Amino acid sequence: MTLLRGFLAFIAVLLIVLAGLVLLMIDTEPQVRSNASEQMNEADTVKKLLTQIEESIRDRHDEHTITVSETQFDSLVGFVQRASASFRGKVNVSASNTLFEASVAVPIFGRDWYLNVESVVLPGNKLDIDYVSIGSLKIPGSMAVGLVELGVNWWTKSDIASLARKQINSVTMSEQVLAVQLKPMDGLLKQLNEVKNGLSVDQDDELRDLTAYYLRYISWQQMALSEDRQRLLDYLRVLMTRVQQRSTPETAVLHNKAAIFGLAIFVGHHRLANIVGDVQPNADKALKPAAPALLKDREDLAKHFIISAALQLHSEQALTFAIGEFKELMDRSMDGSGYSFVDLTADMAGVELARAASNPEFARELQQQLINAEDESLIMPDIDGLVEGLSKAQFELRFDKVDSEAYLQEVAKIRSRLQEMPLYQH
Repeated sequence: MTLLRGFLAFIAVLLIVLAGLVLLMIDTEPQVRSNASEQMNEADTVKKLLTQIEESIRDRHDEHTITVSETQFDSLVGFVQRASASFRGKVNVSASNTLFEASVAVPIFGRDWYLNVESVVLPGNKLDIDYVSIGSLKIPGSMAVGLVELGVNWWTKSDIASLARKQINSVTMSEQVLAVQLKPMDGLLKQLNEVKNGLSVDQDDELRDLTAYYLRYISWQQMALSEDRQRLLDYLRVLMTRVQQRSTPETAVLHNKAAIFGLAIFVGHHRLANIVGDVQPNADKALKPAAPALLKDREDLAKHFIISAALQLHSEQALTFAIGEFKELMDRSMDGSGYSFVDLTADMAGVELARAASNPEFARELQQQLINAEDESLIMPDIDGLVEGLSKAQFELRFDKVDSEAYLQEVAKIRSRLQEMPLYQH
């Protein structure tokens, strides 16, 4: 009896401590009230950052210095906010430290409470975090790094987090610019690949196997071997004919998803395979068509459409839209193709195809409609009158930013065209 009372007392104390921690961590108001559209206005600068990261991966046996400006941080944070309405964040870089702040809305008992997170990174010859605070709870940075490192290592059954921390040679700062000097990435990338292959969290083996099947199936077709460019719609017709043969009303959604993933990996980008797992017959040589697929006689629209469809199957609509929008904002740079509402239309149409394909009540009907399709208007709306090729200056002159009335009217025009399409009314 005494043992039972002691155990109950321990549980009671533990619950009180946990409740106290929760009360310390949550606030009634957000600490950060940033505007995503203003932050994303400099999204074109992120291209330079991505180039640095690509070089560090490509030249993995050399040391690299990654420089990130406050403007680039703002653009990336703005992208996250655009994808998740519950998140707000900002970054301030000075010569003495870099301050990261974020507010995350958490619905509790019918109202929003907020996790206000703050962290300060200091310059030095390692990753040096001064502190991390969540609400009124403040812990030393070394403890926070240690806890994260321990947790990631335990979850992955590796020392990947420790290796990543040691990858940093130094962190330097000037006004509005942070620079991280990295050791050669080869060892870390090899370890990451081993960790990825060893993880099976939330992996759908049936979806992976079906995706691998449809990827191989489409790669064997004569159209995929032809050096003449083929319509994306024709790829869909061939795939859906096979999908209809192999699926039942109960498995139609699963087969539809696998076919879309397989086609996206084949004609979109082979790295989309990371979403579903190991699907390539030869890991060293990804399957791809002899010639690019076309939508509205354009290669770029075919890629936008099918990649967005695959991303939508794996994420939420807001994230897929934010990815497409952010990509167009980056394209406003001098070496980009310019902001294109036509590309954005293809992104949004791909999202609608994915939603229709994953609707259990419509999955079989979608298969038949795609099999019978002759005209691309079944999957892609009219693009006449939509603006594209806008430089940053032209975009700002005409639309200002991504939440302006003029911009939202253009997006509403696209949504209206999509809503009129029979395939997407389900």
